[in-house]
Amino acid sequence: MSTTCVRCSRLVEAPAESVLCAACRGRLRRLLSPRASLLRARVPRPRIWPVPIALAGALVLIGGLLRQFNGPTPEAFPAPQGHWQILNGPQFISPVGMAADRLGNLYVVDAASYHVDKLAPDGTFMATLGTRGTGPGQFERPSAIALDGIGNLYVADAANGRVEKLSSTGVPLGTWGAPGSAPGQLDGPRGVAVDREGNVYVADTGNDRVQKLSPLGKLMASWGRPGQGPGEFREPYGVSVDGDGAIYVADHWNNRIQKLSPTGAPVAQWGTYGFDRGQFNNPRTVVVDIHGDVYVSDSFNHRIQELSSTGVPLAEWGTRGGDPGQFRRPEGLIVDDTGGMVVVDADNDRLQRYVPAGVQ
Repeated sequence: MSTTCVRCSRLVEAPAESVLCAACRGRLRRLLSPRASLLRARVPRPRIWPVPIALAGALVLIGGLLRQFNGPTPEAFPAPQGHWQILNGPQFISPVGMAADRLGNLYVVDAASYHVDKLAPDGTFMATLGTRGTGPGQFERPSAIALDGIGNLYVADAANGRVEKLSSTGVPLGTWGAPGSAPGQLDGPRGVAVDREGNVYVADTGNDRVQKLSPLGKLMASWGRPGQGPGEFREPYGVSVDGDGAIYVADHWNNRIQKLSPTGAPVAQWGTYGFDRGQFNNPRTVVVDIHGDVYVSDSFNHRIQELSSTGVPLAEWGTRGGDPGQFRRPEGLIVDDTGGMVVVDADNDRLQRYVPAGVQ
């Protein structure tokens, strides 16, 4: 049976007992290699106290590596007042993306089951949409989902290199994109969002760009290229659009959130790699609430972070674990008008709901 990498969710093909894919195993080997430690320990001449400096560099490297795979011990915010509850949903294999309709029903993408589960607001199972395959209404490693204003579903079908449009009952309505790197083509899309006009934004992950499609699937714009500068990406995952049309991107391997104007111009970027407040370790999902605050699934720090509209850290929830309010690789995220949340707790194979204090 195939499994998914605990770090990046790619398919693990061999060795069968590994919890990391080939790319992440290679990165781990490079980080632990003696040459890598020596390179990271270099200091300008003249050298002063060379042994302690080299030792300190090695300790920083090893500490960062352990945190990256085991979770952070960040300086904590004051604990937000509220409580977490685990929803009694169906049995998931690899839940990732999630969206909600106007009635509060939840649509959860289960990547390894190749379908979308529709649930009532309390997590009660309602329906399964989709099967495995390449035809209309079928999926290969679906990764994200969004809804438009009338309840149609848009699913980022990663391994098929496309976005599928379905009705709220799962009837296929359209298929946009094909595997590739040309305009309008997609390489492993991991994020999708819909604005008020019905335009669709796709995190074209493998092509390091974001593409904008019309409500009929016509390519309107494409932004980004590989890199670390403003407006550049390294495997963008989540994408979101606020009420003014500004675009927010979870820039996965750059460990930051980028904000773009409605025309795709870089506006701001927040975060660096790390474990403290306002830092990220492979952010997967970004959501903007009605007040303009930004919520991020900080996946390999095993927490949710809230930022202001200007990127100031406001709050965080979660540590690594299996209790209510703890996570193992949070991914999909929705935020309601009260500040309540539902989180896809991916490696715990469950959903959790956060209810702020004073909210029934």
